[in-house]
Amino acid sequence: MRQSARQTIGGRLQRRSGTTALAAALAFTVSVAMAEAPAGKPAAQAARAKATAASTHGDVPGAASRRVAAIPREVRLPSVDHTFKFDPRAATGPGSPPSRELLRAIAQWLNVHAGLKPALALPRVQLESAARITTFRFTGFLTDDPDVASAVPRSHREVVAAYDGVARAIYLPESWRGSTPVELSMLVHEMVHHLQHEAKERFACPEMAEGDAYAAQDRWLRTFGGSLESDFDLDGFTLLVVSQCKP
Repeated sequence: MRQSARQTIGGRLQRRSGTTALAAALAFTVSVAMAEAPAGKPAAQAARAKATAASTHGDVPGAASRRVAAIPREVRLPSVDHTFKFDPRAATGPGSPPSRELLRAIAQWLNVHAGLKPALALPRVQLESAARITTFRFTGFLTDDPDVASAVPRSHREVVAAYDGVARAIYLPESWRGSTPVELSMLVHEMVHHLQHEAKERFACPEMAEGDAYAAQDRWLRTFGGSLESDFDLDGFTLLVVSQCKP
């Protein structure tokens, strides 16, 4: 068994009631959403599974909109020696990579709430274009070279974030600011992959490695009144479909 050194989340960043949200290709029982629905499933279910992380979001209605508006500007979590600062209305303009202090806080939170071993070293974080991250996801090369990019399948889910185990680096989109719990959950997910890699954890397939990442991401979102289902439209059927190793 081996663990893939490359882990990704696929999806699209969109404006969501003042919040830059990941309209994700999230996959899991908790896993990478690159699966098709099993044969024999009803067409509606198959279509939903195929669009796992290509779902899009408009304005957040009703209670969800009120939840975004109700997020405090500063939050201290009991298990973390850090003040998380949020401002949904600041999610515009150029992106800003996370500070080392924030990376340490996320790693500490994962140690307490996800049972992951403490970080031996923090990852490098780079903000990259969607095109470069997508090329990396499918080829293993972070490049603008059109010859390399030509190897990317024409029909694919857009990739917005990735972890590179070889470089020990997290690649986030150029617009990433971490100004909301939903956007910051992207970093939580990728940090899980870094901690898995540092601990030399092994999995039967890359999909299985995604389990802990999405479980942690869901727990993070629930801390702020959300969830993978409410924030990313991930239902139980979709999560089940994408949680299996592919033949």
